[in-house]
Amino acid sequence: MTESTLAPERWLNELPRPYLATVVMPVRYETHCDALAHAQKVVGLDAEGRRCYVRHLHTVVEQRFDIDEFPLDVAACSERRVAWRLRSGRWLMLADRIDRLDSCKPRVVHTPAHERVEAELGM
Repeated sequence: MTESTLAPERWLNELPRPYLATVVMPVRYETHCDALAHAQKVVGLDAEGRRCYVRHLHTVVEQRFDIDEFPLDVAACSERRVAWRLRSGRWLMLADRIDRLDSCKPRVVHTPAHERVEAELGM
């Protein structure tokens, strides 16, 4: 875990504008990286130290073999989830999933932002 220097305005980049006045603003950020799992999480914390922003990136990597039977890692799919805590206590979350990264036609599935309780975030 490291302290992050995420630009203050970056946490707002993907927030739908109608929610701008309803989110809790982070005052500091922590970054968690797991190179073996190909994952990164940025957590924004409010003045009380509670999380109010989460951005989680994860890539599934499969081990395959090239024509000479040498092992190589191939990215198969990637997922990005971003969530903001609302003043009501609920969370607003959006997600993007890209499947078939190893093909010529990857499939992108975008889940627009919708409200949910914190237990449903899965991150």
